[in-house]
Amino acid sequence: MKLARILTALALGAALGLGATATATADTGSSPAPRATEDTGSEDAADRARTAKARKGPIMATYKGKKFDMADGWGDAKVCSEYPDLTVKCFATDAEAQADIAAYAKKDPRALPKAPKGRSAKIQPAAPASMTSTASGDGAVPLAASCSFGWTCLGEHQNLGGRKLQWSANGTKTLATWGFRDEATSTCNNDESGGMGIVDYRTNWPDPELITILGTCVTSLHEFSYPPELGAGTWNDRADEVWM
Repeated sequence: MKLARILTALALGAALGLGATATATADTGSSPAPRATEDTGSEDAADRARTAKARKGPIMATYKGKKFDMADGWGDAKVCSEYPDLTVKCFATDAEAQADIAAYAKKDPRALPKAPKGRSAKIQPAAPASMTSTASGDGAVPLAASCSFGWTCLGEHQNLGGRKLQWSANGTKTLATWGFRDEATSTCNNDESGGMGIVDYRTNWPDPELITILGTCVTSLHEFSYPPELGAGTWNDRADEVWM
């Protein structure tokens, strides 16, 4: 299924000249200065219609012992993880989330995959030495933020800064139901196999997709131009859906 989506996206991009599908490795250069976001408004009619069609129910998560619907906002939670059993747990820090993943794997060693030889157990976007964990806005770089093997991750800011979403099971996620529509600025794909794509819902057009290849991160979606036929700007804050 993932291979078919990748091939279809590549074919559409070539046929229509959209430039909507790309791959990227971690950015090892200096990080760009924060720029204005491209899509910060409320959901338009197309977004609402597509979200309603895709939605199969609320995404309920647990944070500090309490359940909440992610579409209603995360409160002060910063990292949310969907486990293989489809439960979602949120945490105040990335360190807490990573510790819980380790505890989950220890409790059931077969539940989460282990990185084979030649693959990294964790990957993270390159953090320029000039940036610190106390930076603000899209320049935020939590130096400990990473994406564990078997997981795919989205960051609200560059280098997985700000809020972070991560999934251990393959599938298609409608980001409005996760409280993350039009908020992704960085991605990491440390899945077992295949690509990871973000999708922007469009009306009367093929949905443009941007692919993060296996074992890599997109440090900043500011660096990837949005198809000019569909709108100006970059892929920052464009994602309505993610598939892996």
